[in-house]
Amino acid sequence: MSLTEWMIDIFGSLNALVAVLLATAVFSGLYIYSASRLLGARKDSLARIRQSLSIYTRLAGPLGTVINRPTRTAIPEDLLIRLLQECKSADLLIRELHEQIDTFLSDRDESRLTTLHKLLNREIDRLMKERDELVGRLEKPGWGMGLWLLLKPAVPALSLGAAILWTAILVQELRQSSAWTNPEVWCLWLSSMIATVSFYRLLMDSRRRSHGVIYTVLHLLILISALTNLIWIEASPYVLATQCLLYLAGFRVTATRQRRKRPYAGHPELMEQFLHPTGEYDPLIDSAGLTEPETVNSPLRSR
Repeated sequence: MSLTEWMIDIFGSLNALVAVLLATAVFSGLYIYSASRLLGARKDSLARIRQSLSIYTRLAGPLGTVINRPTRTAIPEDLLIRLLQECKSADLLIRELHEQIDTFLSDRDESRLTTLHKLLNREIDRLMKERDELVGRLEKPGWGMGLWLLLKPAVPALSLGAAILWTAILVQELRQSSAWTNPEVWCLWLSSMIATVSFYRLLMDSRRRSHGVIYTVLHLLILISALTNLIWIEASPYVLATQCLLYLAGFRVTATRQRRKRPYAGHPELMEQFLHPTGEYDPLIDSAGLTEPETVNSPLRSR
């Protein structure tokens, strides 16, 4: 038996062989492209973390000196202001830290420096932890992480293949004239496409950890509900409705939480009430422990 006859015996025809080879080439191309993009995204994240850490640590030292040595003038005021302005250019600057810096630069109230220093150290610790985790994934991944890094680039190709498969099934069904007016055929295709999108987002979205467990649970429910189509095609309209409701629920449960009406100690609005008291009892200030303020040293103004 010749090689050509053997291939025809396996694949059925040369056209089927060409289709398999073409699909393999597309899959390999998508895998290589996705792998390079993922590696580049991880390196970009690591670069942003290092850039923010470099700026934060340059500020943390002089700021700690100003707080711990209030009677000395080792840190010029213009240097501290310049470092604070530079801190606002950090790639991973959070809004709370940005607000604290702007508030201090506007009123130069040294009583805010302690809160600013604590918040800065907290961000440094958080970024150092993220950096260590990211470096560990890139350089020394464990068995499970190494396997996941190997399989993850294949997710886009698998999702594309699934979308093509669902569309091919739809086209096959539409060859029958009665299928054009059958809502179950269209609902089956839409439900399968929604499940494919959820599968892709669940495995490829790098921000899913920040969304919490609810984000993962919603996508899993969308995928599990789509499995009903495999055993009961007539239920596809109900499955599609369920998936749409789950997606709408996602807007509700994963929405960004608004800042609490009761501000934290050191919040600009709270400090304004503290610096300009009205003489009336304010439970908001009392709850933050600012009704009996202590005298704060002013290392920058003492010069």
